[in-house]
Amino acid sequence: MTTPQQPVRLQYWPASHSVDAPDTWPDSYEFDSVDDAVAFAMTQAPANREIAWLRTGEGEVLKYPQIQMLWELRQTH
Repeated sequence: MTTPQQPVRLQYWPASHSVDAPDTWPDSYEFDSVDDAVAFAMTQAPANREIAWLRTGEGEVLKYPQIQMLWELRQTH
């Protein structure tokens, strides 16, 4: 029996907000895959220029430079 995969969460934080792996991610967007979350983060612009962060289903936190790198790798394929 397989356990259901945890969703990938995308959260936007203000640039001035220094946070590292927050326990709660209020108002996060949920995706089935990191690829879907990265595409959303790189193609949607929040109104107040906040920074995108991702938390994978395994709990790994990806900050904007990592998200941008994944997007660039995706674009080259």
